[in-house]
Amino acid sequence: MSIFGGGNKSNYYNYLLNFYKGFSSEYHLDYREKSGVFQVLTRDITSLWPGIKVHTPLSDNIYNVLIDQNFQQIMIYREIDGIKIYEDHDPKQVTFYISFHSIPGYKKLLHIFRAHGIHVEPKLQVHKDTSGSYVLLNRMYIANDIYVRYSTDFNDRKRDPPKSDDSNWRSAADSGHPQIWAVSRSYLSNHLYNLNYKDNSRIITFLSLKDYNGIIVPIPNIILSLSSNKLITYNIYKGGIIEYNLSTEVDNISDHPEERLRAFLI
Repeated sequence: MSIFGGGNKSNYYNYLLNFYKGFSSEYHLDYREKSGVFQVLTRDITSLWPGIKVHTPLSDNIYNVLIDQNFQQIMIYREIDGIKIYEDHDPKQVTFYISFHSIPGYKKLLHIFRAHGIHVEPKLQVHKDTSGSYVLLNRMYIANDIYVRYSTDFNDRKRDPPKSDDSNWRSAADSGHPQIWAVSRSYLSNHLYNLNYKDNSRIITFLSLKDYNGIIVPIPNIILSLSSNKLITYNIYKGGIIEYNLSTEVDNISDHPEERLRAFLI
């Protein structure tokens, strides 16, 4: 039952809009509003801004998260990058923006989710065979109706190479196309020369690992091509082209993408 009665979620939206408008003014946050949507950002970054987005409908539990004082403290101390909330019901009616530099804030957000009855348990689409494994990154569900996706740039500007453009990663989450794979080191080694890296219907990545204050963050590296035993890749954290020498740097490729993602997402 809605706290407003009758399950009227539009009252949730109107209350949150008015609350966060005043909240943003008081704590000097960047508040933006258009018809049917508002956004609160804790920082204004004009350069490359990659990370993860947490998408969810505006349920009773999520409403309670958003009015929780502990969540408001996260916003005040800029421990996540912001929120966006739409008036109309949608699978991504509420978005939490969390850059790679704000990953400890993601773990705090999960703690608040649990405090309001949200059971966090990642459910990943995984393919395994004798040659290795790969995980689908399009939508990584962490709870009922709540999923995470990687974002190559919160500012959503056109980028090269095209597979690094966040519009493709957004389309992957929204429609399932293109498919984004995170392949294991063993799967990549076994299929190195028969994977089609130019196929625009798939974005093939591997995960490298970044340590943020003891939290191991899997970072997708988009494989663009293979040249003379070197993988030409785009690292979405660094925002640039990186060459991997398979003779000397193969250990930098995670051989356990499913386990790494589960440990990170929970």
